[in-house]
Amino acid sequence: MFEKDMEHAVVTVNLFEVTYKKDAFVIDGKEYPLGYTSYLAVQPECRFMDTTAFGDLKRLADRLSNNMNYDDLIEYRNKALDAIDSLKKISFFLIFDLEKYQERVSFLLSEERINRYIELNDMIRNGFDLSTPEKADHADSLMKELDDFYTMLSIGKTINGAVSDLMSHASLVFQLTHKIVENGARTKSQLAEAFDGFLSDPYLSSVFHTDQQPFRSKTSMIPVVETLDGESHIFRKVYYSHLNDFLMTDLFEGYRHGHYLWQCGICDDYFFMTTAHKQLYCSRVNSQYGVPCSYVAKHPEVLQRKPEHQKKTASPYYLLWKRRSDLIRKNKSLGKYDEAVSAKAKEYIDGCFELARVDFEYAATQYMNDMEMTNVYQKATEMLNV
Repeated sequence: MFEKDMEHAVVTVNLFEVTYKKDAFVIDGKEYPLGYTSYLAVQPECRFMDTTAFGDLKRLADRLSNNMNYDDLIEYRNKALDAIDSLKKISFFLIFDLEKYQERVSFLLSEERINRYIELNDMIRNGFDLSTPEKADHADSLMKELDDFYTMLSIGKTINGAVSDLMSHASLVFQLTHKIVENGARTKSQLAEAFDGFLSDPYLSSVFHTDQQPFRSKTSMIPVVETLDGESHIFRKVYYSHLNDFLMTDLFEGYRHGHYLWQCGICDDYFFMTTAHKQLYCSRVNSQYGVPCSYVAKHPEVLQRKPEHQKKTASPYYLLWKRRSDLIRKNKSLGKYDEAVSAKAKEYIDGCFELARVDFEYAATQYMNDMEMTNVYQKATEMLNV
């Protein structure tokens, strides 16, 4: 009976809540475009995560379900906190407020509560002693902590389950993205056709069991009303007890809104799109060429450059930065501007130059204006007065 109650607790506990808006979701106060979790999940750090520590945590949770003692509960708390610390290194889990979860674990497994859990566990297994009013009151006090008791025991299973869900989902997204890129799916209709091909693929069906309705989701939902730009809107808030339910919901919602992953044709990395249906290349700076892949695609001459021509000293943006840097140093030595203003002026032009190196629209339309000396010193003064 106890084991059945334990399984019920793991299934029914609400781990987190998500508010869905028009084309975005909000979790722990942070907003992301629908489908964005697929981009986070497909990163190598998720696909090839070391799960040893999480498996150890689950095994300790299983042992506690059968034989609860003080030392194991202390170890359980430490392992749970360490496990959450390790999740902070995975970009996907940063969408959650992990500090909040660590505080919750510390509360549920405080020294005082650990002693009460042991006593409650003994009472559950050996029966209730209600022979006196005092003992009955004490038993009633312990039973009020039953929900926290089950939640505490579910921590290890929950964390391990979340990691397993993410790794499985990462594999699914990886295969699905390849199917979409392979089919050249660029519209919502083409995305739907590629997804249908994914579901009906015999090999993928054998791996992900797509013929057994694996995408069912058990959630609770309530409507919420929020005001945006002076207008009221009805959104839905969903409570999830399993990470996989959230991942699959976000995947479907993303594709339904035309939000999907694509593989860059130059660096082969994955990038996330919401509206740029014609984009074939990512906007990250390519380490080999020093400019974004999207720029390389539009300027094939970049591929032909010799290494020495790719140095920043060959750039007109660098030459302007160098002249401004020399002038700032000269004005300082002549006493026209003090050390604080000169330092801020240098900091400002450094920022403009770095932006010009990666944002070609800014470099072509705004960089020269921003680097005018009157503007440079005005910005430096404003930076000092903040």
